[in-house]
Amino acid sequence: MKKILVIEDNNLIRETVLELLAAHGFEVVGAENGQVGIQLAAEIPDLILSDVMMPELDGFEVFAAVRSHPATASIPFIFMTGSEMEKVLELKADGYLKKPCSVKEMLQAIATQLEKPTVANPQPQKVQDNSAPSNLSLRARKQKSRFEIASVCWQ
Repeated sequence: MKKILVIEDNNLIRETVLELLAAHGFEVVGAENGQVGIQLAAEIPDLILSDVMMPELDGFEVFAAVRSHPATASIPFIFMTGSEMEKVLELKADGYLKKPCSVKEMLQAIATQLEKPTVANPQPQKVQDNSAPSNLSLRARKQKSRFEIASVCWQ
């Protein structure tokens, strides 16, 4: 069972995402802010899903901390944001979800990252290196029926 760390300061959003992912067969752990998220990342989840705008430490600071340690540097990291998209795209995160997003989009972004081969000895990435192309939208642009989960992906 794959373990996903969800870092989100909004209790309703965090609990909804945790329930959704658990219902789809994932082991889930929630963190109410970036500081707690960094502590829980030390348990080496299979993927981190993080909000950007949070108290304590924001998502960018969490990303930098996770990428700076060899033990956590290769954990796939997906940002969830509604307002900081330009900065998210500049970073070498593994993916992003623009709030609001659908359940299908969230699960597809997670599946894409979990299906990637893992690196045995990852090298920490420079967070400020903007030379590589970003992993852009995983959104399905022409979905005929789309179930929006505003409470999941909306701040």
